[in-house]
Amino acid sequence: MPALTQANHPDVVQKNLSQIFAVRYGQFSSMIPALFDVETPDQAIVTELMLGDLGGVQVYDGQIYYDESKQSYKKTVEEIEYSLGIKITKKFRRNDLYGVAKRSAAALADRFRAKKESIGAGFLNNAFSTTLTADAVSLCNATHTSDVGGSSQSNAGSSSFSPASVAATRRLMIKYKTNRDNIALDFPDTLIVATGNEDAGLELISSVKQVNTANNNPNVHKGRYELIVWHNWLTDDDNWFMGTKNLMKDYFKYYQWSPVEFFYAGDIDTLTSKHAGYMSCNVSSPDWRPIFGHNVL
Repeated sequence: MPALTQANHPDVVQKNLSQIFAVRYGQFSSMIPALFDVETPDQAIVTELMLGDLGGVQVYDGQIYYDESKQSYKKTVEEIEYSLGIKITKKFRRNDLYGVAKRSAAALADRFRAKKESIGAGFLNNAFSTTLTADAVSLCNATHTSDVGGSSQSNAGSSSFSPASVAATRRLMIKYKTNRDNIALDFPDTLIVATGNEDAGLELISSVKQVNTANNNPNVHKGRYELIVWHNWLTDDDNWFMGTKNLMKDYFKYYQWSPVEFFYAGDIDTLTSKHAGYMSCNVSSPDWRPIFGHNVL
């Protein structure tokens, strides 16, 4: 005799768990948009290309001096796919008095949010080792080179977070040069810390008077920086970074080939439903100049 079954009415199951997945996924506030420009590539491998800067403006002596930029370093970024799913039998759903199936769909959404966040934060967690820029060294490194005539430069240190080290790092970043040794025109305006330095960071940018001193002098850091605290995902509480927001948005890319999707399939023979998430993404930057990192030992 014909019967109403999950296999014959799959949307009854799909709609419920899809909504739970979507709602749960949307409840999380990601830090990725604060640091990265999120882009949707149109090819599986993206090539990031750096250009050499122009030379300086010349005195006009009756004719215009022309210069040209040259191609500099390049790097490729490849799509990486991720997936995770759960299986639920019809009998289990019928006898699920405690909402386990719904909580499992919500947990699936949590895992995808966590994976995206770990990918984004991994860009900084590995800044002193495996996160490479187009010059083939780590994002934060003492030996960034130029192949268009500029000097080698550094954007790595090991100073603990403090008012003095923040001031010193700002001065170092202001002195950054372009890849043809012209003066850079962008100034740092962002501090990126883990949970361990949250209170010190808030104190630094909020205090009216100098922090941790008996001096009554004004605190020059007050209101100077935006503080970004990446709770849980920055794995070293002591490491910290200073960045230039507009340059980070120019160069730090979160490539999202496929946003997180939720899929459903029903198995008629076993009356088991399959629910799965899928995404493909990667992070990259061709240039190191948006940031200065301290690997505190």
